[in-house]
This record gives sequence, C-alpha cells and structure tokens, in this order.
Amino acid sequence: MSMQVFRTTQSIAAITTRLSTLCSCKPGLSLAVFASLLLISDEAAAQDRWFQIEVSVFSNESPDDRAQERWQAERLDLAYPENMRRLDLLWDLLLTESLRQAESPGIEIATEQVLSATELAEAQRSAAILATGPRAAQTAGEFRFFDLARDDYVQLPPSDSDFQQTNRVLQRSAGHRLLFHGLWRQVVTGATQAEPVYVQGGLAYGEHHELEGSLTIRFNENQDRVVVDADLWLNEFSIVEDPDNDWDLPAIPAVIADPQGNDATGGPALIYHPIKTYHMQQGREMRSTEFHYLDHPALGIVILVVPYELPDLPQPESDFELDR
Repeated sequence: MSMQVFRTTQSIAAITTRLSTLCSCKPGLSLAVFASLLLISDEAAAQDRWFQIEVSVFSNESPDDRAQERWQAERLDLAYPENMRRLDLLWDLLLTESLRQAESPGIEIATEQVLSATELAEAQRSAAILATGPRAAQTAGEFRFFDLARDDYVQLPPSDSDFQQTNRVLQRSAGHRLLFHGLWRQVVTGATQAEPVYVQGGLAYGEHHELEGSLTIRFNENQDRVVVDADLWLNEFSIVEDPDNDWDLPAIPAVIADPQGNDATGGPALIYHPIKTYHMQQGREMRSTEFHYLDHPALGIVILVVPYELPDLPQPESDFELDR
C-alpha cells in the first residue's frame, strides 16, 4: 500500500480567482508479542477514516464591512473547549528542555535593516516559539522523531501545501491579511470524540493574539459528510483601557500556553486591553476534495479536506534471525 493523497476535483486556480476577486518499540516485549501489537494496531488504523486538512484564516481589513454587525462586549460569549489541543510543530524537536529554560536571546533588528514581510513573519514566529515553548514531543526523557506520513495533528511542511498560490494572493492583498495557515492529517470521528485544534495568528499583544479560537473537524450524524466547526475571534487592542467597553477574553488554557507545565517568568512590557472583538462561530458540512469558503464581516476561512490513505509501516530491507 503506497501513500496517496487524493487531489481535489476543483482546481486551485478556481478558488484563487475567487479570492483575487474578493481581495481585488517498548523494552521487555518479545518480538512475537510486539509483532502482534503492530498487527492489531494496523487493523485498528485500517478502520479509521483519515483526512488531510488544509485551512487558511484571513482578516477583512475594511472598517465598513466590520461595521455590518453591531459588536457588543456584553453579548460576547467566548470559551475554549475542554479537550482542545494544538498542532505539533516540526521545530518542537529542535528545542530541548534546557534550551527552553535558558534565557531567550531575543531577536534584534537594526533600524536600518529592511526586512521583507516573509522575513519579518519568520522572525516574529521564532520569537514566539522561544517565548512560549513547544509541545512536549517526548515522555519520561525519551526522544522521538515525527513520522510525517503516519502521525496525526502534525503541522506539515509547505512543500505539501495546495494553498501556496491562494496564500500569496492573500498576503499581497491590501484589504486582507493572512492570519493562520494549518496543514495536518487526522482521523475524523463523530462530534463526541472530536478534538478541537487551537488556532492562534496575527500579531501578539502580551499573552494574546489578534486571532484566537479553535477549529473542530468531525463527521455529521450520518457519517457521510465532514463538518468544520469554527469558533474564532479577531481582537483589536490598545494600551489605553476603555472602562465603558469591557471586552473579556478567555485565558489560554495552561496546556496550550505552556505544555511543559513550567511556571511563567517575566511578562510583557506593556499591558494591552482588548477594545473590540469580532466573533465568528460557524459550522459547515463539506464535500471532500472540494474547496469551501466561510464568510464573515471581519474574517474569512478557506478550507480543503481530502481523504488520506495511511501507509503501511516500513518493512526491513533484509531478513534477520533472532538469537535463541
């Protein structure tokens, strides 16, 4: 069985045109027992329905569009789901616990140095990684590499992306900004077993970001459609507090903010106050292999879900005999 991702039946150019218009092994186990466990694991995995998910979330920068609805702080009802998780990142493997505990060197940029948007975004992302730390990729001191073909909830590299052209359109748009791009694989289940994925994007303001919330990928009740449940909010901040507008943002769960459970040290130099929050709460049944667009006065989501065939475990290149 070879790895295969079923390509979309709707061309990427079509959605890009739409966006352009919009934007103008364990010790102690015998080999026999271990092989049996692998067989059971593979049989169980074969019954799972895997999908590859790619999603981009972008902002609508038009004040007129954002003003289409009346946004009121007292009507805001934001909360994170209890079983939320974040995507594992490839660079999690590069940051050891000792490196995380070391003082962050920061990123100094000379005033005369001009950075491209991509370079600036990479610098901000590196700073955020050093500041918040990675999700633990090992337990009890053990180290492992990600298996990109078989592991779930791992952010895949850009080379696997079908949204490269779409994201470039958004990044070049004067009226929109790309805030989040996720690309991962997972088993899709019913609503009760589904794991929401933490979403964070845009600029950082203290412990919060412009974009926060979660995305849940699940099956509908009939198990014949994949559903995306988007619960996202876009925040505007100021260093000046407005007592007449008490916009309350939920605290980021500790397992997300610091998966290692370390005590936070230091703090932001400035205290930022949310002065407006735009809440996007939508669900959409989707046909796999087709692009879907979710609209909102302040936000937009482009998402593609395709079936994924989990590959077999690699076989040894040569036979070997166990010492008896």
